[in-house]
Amino acid sequence: MKIFGDVSRRRVMQLGAGLAGGLLLGSTLARADTLVDSVVPATDEMAKGIKKSGKLRIGFSNGFSGNTWRTECLEQMKIEASANADRYDFIVVDGQGDITKQVNDIEDLIAQQVDAILLIANSGTAVVPALRKAERAGIVTVPFNLPVDGEHWTAYLGTDPHQKGMILGEKLNDMLSGKGKIVGFDGLPGNSYSAGVWEGAKPKLGPGIEMLALKDAYWEEDKAKVIMADLLAAYPQIDGIYSDGAQMAVGALRAMKAAGRALVPVTGDDYNGLLKFYHAEKANNLNLKMSLVSEPSWEGIIALRTAVKLLSGESVPKRQTIKPTRIDGDNYLQYMKPDLPDGVFVDTTLTDEQLKKLFS
Repeated sequence: MKIFGDVSRRRVMQLGAGLAGGLLLGSTLARADTLVDSVVPATDEMAKGIKKSGKLRIGFSNGFSGNTWRTECLEQMKIEASANADRYDFIVVDGQGDITKQVNDIEDLIAQQVDAILLIANSGTAVVPALRKAERAGIVTVPFNLPVDGEHWTAYLGTDPHQKGMILGEKLNDMLSGKGKIVGFDGLPGNSYSAGVWEGAKPKLGPGIEMLALKDAYWEEDKAKVIMADLLAAYPQIDGIYSDGAQMAVGALRAMKAAGRALVPVTGDDYNGLLKFYHAEKANNLNLKMSLVSEPSWEGIIALRTAVKLLSGESVPKRQTIKPTRIDGDNYLQYMKPDLPDGVFVDTTLTDEQLKKLFS
């Protein structure tokens, strides 16, 4: 595969020691009482719990809250915390997409002497010193969703970005019959999740696939639409769109439609807006195809439950892998929510009524 533009990414910790047989896939959308069926140990290594007495204090350092996936994730965590209000207080801080602010947030939670810190890291490298400080203070740390470098955290959980990338890369290559010019979209600059997905996808794109540019679009539809408009002006031929998030994929497709360009195959996750756009446009755009791997927005529930187990003195797997759902043109009607907003991510424990209220 030929690569042009800004596509270099550092290597990241790869999960999946127990996934040699390939990515495990969820057959149905998860509900809170069945989540245990969608989580598997990714290693035999165990994290030892620290038994704490009395009412616990659990902090959550959210790297940013700039998209609807984070909105759903936090809402599900709040519901879980509310159901366990007699066991722990739940403290939320928001890094607002700023790496330095998130580090300061974590240090503030340490100063508050919380019992556990959950986090979605803006940078898998920058938070490491703060997590080491928490470790020395006897605080349980549970990063989730976006990988963190090193081992100075108690337990990690999330989907396997490298395996996700392998699937998306292989499927995009197949949809393009192994040839064509593509553009790509990542999330936050420097985040380890996007780096891991791209590392998995890149080897699966054959030598006939040419990556024109790989851009950071912050997992935001509007940003991707603006960036894609510039790419369309720069490149007269774009045959496919690689994206680790479907909100960026649909933003790019909307830019193509606005420019009168033919719609092309895309990759992404379980963003309702892409499912609805595909449904509306597929009949008139025979080359429009999609291959999606969900990013379950209920990962925070598992992180909370993991922290509580550790603070009860239980041992848990050092790494846990969340099983996502695969969605494509053959099965998307099972997951599309036509009466709900585009911003909904469909792999969720929230009911349609809860989603309507959340996004009203």
